[in-house]
Amino acid sequence: MKINILEFTVKDHLFGLRTEYIKNIFDIENVQPAPLMPDYVAGVTTHGRHVYPLICMERILELDGQCKNLTGKTAITVDVDGRNYALVVDEIHKIQEIEKTGKEDDVINFYNLKGEVLEEITPQFLKRKIRIPAFRQSETAFQEELSTIEKKEDEESFLIFKAGDRFFGVNTDFIKKVEYIENLSKTAVNEDSWIEGVYLLRKIPVKAGNIKKLFNIENGEGEFLIILEKDRKLFGLIADDIIDIYTVKISKINRGSDEQAVLKDFVVYDNRVVPVLSERFITETLEKYSLETAYEEEQTSTEKKNQIDILLFRIGEELLGIKMENVDEVLEYSDVHISNYPTEIKAIKGLIATGKESLFLISYEEFLGQRIDTDSEDTKILIMKDDNLKIALLISDIEDILVVPEENFAEVDSEELFIRGTVMDRKGNLINVINPKWALFKYREKRLTEG
Repeated sequence: MKINILEFTVKDHLFGLRTEYIKNIFDIENVQPAPLMPDYVAGVTTHGRHVYPLICMERILELDGQCKNLTGKTAITVDVDGRNYALVVDEIHKIQEIEKTGKEDDVINFYNLKGEVLEEITPQFLKRKIRIPAFRQSETAFQEELSTIEKKEDEESFLIFKAGDRFFGVNTDFIKKVEYIENLSKTAVNEDSWIEGVYLLRKIPVKAGNIKKLFNIENGEGEFLIILEKDRKLFGLIADDIIDIYTVKISKINRGSDEQAVLKDFVVYDNRVVPVLSERFITETLEKYSLETAYEEEQTSTEKKNQIDILLFRIGEELLGIKMENVDEVLEYSDVHISNYPTEIKAIKGLIATGKESLFLISYEEFLGQRIDTDSEDTKILIMKDDNLKIALLISDIEDILVVPEENFAEVDSEELFIRGTVMDRKGNLINVINPKWALFKYREKRLTEG
């Protein structure tokens, strides 16, 4: 049996991953620290509109690595039983086909390639080593961006997407929305080879085609469904990844002369030439494949979307967030009496009284490597709550309240980690959102009951 292996190095050692488990390869552009995570979690990053924990392979492979200065390094995103992680490696070599010799359930397989030993890292190995949950991301944030595109008369906007290893563009004028395929039910149809089936989109059946089949690209299950619309006709395009919404001057669009071509025009995006699906192709596809079904215009452009309010605050220089639903109140530090409470836990600063309750006052200063100036008039106490439990947190100051669509909040699928998730602010910066359950869980044996 032959398998395709992606070869890469970590600290001059040669390793491999089977390509069927790989989703993307990208250069790391931004890193958000991930405090109180296992030491093999080097931080959090984004690619496209996805948020990934960065896994330090130097530490996973016990090569005494530090995983510092990650910007510019290479990450491989892998799917391990539906959990996506970004593995930090040193250098990608090549993809090659080799004869498999190990068992399917082996933790690591070894291959001799022209005198060099390659270790194949298997999903079993990653599941054994990586004990953190992936970020749960409900829907693509591109829907919000699509609804707010601003372009001038001399500009056009294109949704750049990926099918296999190729990039394509489609004019945003024809896009109604983008959906995760895993959220939709599907019915297979016996039709043209590139037609994948009919998906149920909020009670509306939509026929969809697989671009990879149309262009004879190596096939595989897509992740996104791009819904095209014209004259109330709908059709879906299956894509592996959504890359960007790209606005370009019309004069910069390279026009083709073949009016019958599926890919007539081309744009230059991120130093690569991207072909654009032609208007003729989109129009004919909608005419041929759209289903004759009446549907009411969805209210997504006018209705209030599900939104999350995030309170942004600082501990020293560290900017953090907490869901407003977990905020009970904010008190001025100077107005609160703090009683000494002897304990071996350094994070507990004492007890405060608020109303009829006595609450532990805790500080994350030591965990985050920060210092709070308690002499500053900005210093505050944030009362966090979850269910009927409360705890007080010492903070440097309140920064802002951030209101974001629910899909912009990438949540960790666990209640026992310091980081509850990651959110992107108005400037595109990643901000860690803390988990009150972590503090309540950690100090629950110290809690005092009311009265």
